[in-house]
Amino acid sequence: MSEVEILLDGAPVTCAEGLPLTEVLMARAPFWRQSPRQGAPRGMFCGMGLCFECVVVVDGAWSRACLERTRAGMSVRTDQPEDRP
Repeated sequence: MSEVEILLDGAPVTCAEGLPLTEVLMARAPFWRQSPRQGAPRGMFCGMGLCFECVVVVDGAWSRACLERTRAGMSVRTDQPEDRP
């Protein structure tokens, strides 16, 4: 696999091309999400696109990180505004 650079919350990150985006997020911070009920830290949940817990914004559009593959130049935002799907 070749290495690519992506923007993750505005910061450049180098990773292997074609990795599931959740793998990059979990390597950066194992608990990169907050529980919607208690606000406690949590990581990935189902890992196969069913739960929508890993929703992020990729190149301006909502996407499930577990189904998204890394590619050169992609821009990812992990902040969660209220209007998420």
